[in-house]
Amino acid sequence: MRPFILMAFCFLFACKTQANFPRNKFLAKDGRLSATLKLKDVQGGFAGFTGVIWTLHPDGSWDRKRIVGRATRKPDLTGKLTAKQLQQIADVLAHAQVDKLPGRLGKFRGANPHVVTLGWGKQQCVWTLRSGMPIPKYPDQPFGKLTDEDSFAQIAQALHKLLKAPEKE
Repeated sequence: MRPFILMAFCFLFACKTQANFPRNKFLAKDGRLSATLKLKDVQGGFAGFTGVIWTLHPDGSWDRKRIVGRATRKPDLTGKLTAKQLQQIADVLAHAQVDKLPGRLGKFRGANPHVVTLGWGKQQCVWTLRSGMPIPKYPDQPFGKLTDEDSFAQIAQALHKLLKAPEKE
């Protein structure tokens, strides 16, 4: 009788967890993302804003472009995520509740801000940080209450981890 109760508890816990973080909201049945994910990370300076923009397309292909002033250069890095990696991104987006992020974060209003923009489909969140300040590290809280900053940092860290140049053999 006890193994049955334990199995029933595990099943209910798994169903409850899946209901709290619905991956299918961000991942279509064919394994593609339901929208394009962008992370633009620029630093203000005497030449305007410089930095990079990472774009993850629904099919898993991605690219990185450099931004210098008003010019956006051609992609200097490209790649493609596997189906498992797309599921990981969808899980992070669900946990961080990217669709509930506000339009703006941060209150810095000085010269040369560090501006990070996270876009999901038509929605975006802009985080303005002090000059030279990196995005704070996401404190791994799998079941804790996330602040908007924690959610933003979690997504940014996941993207930086997965989107990198393919390793040469």
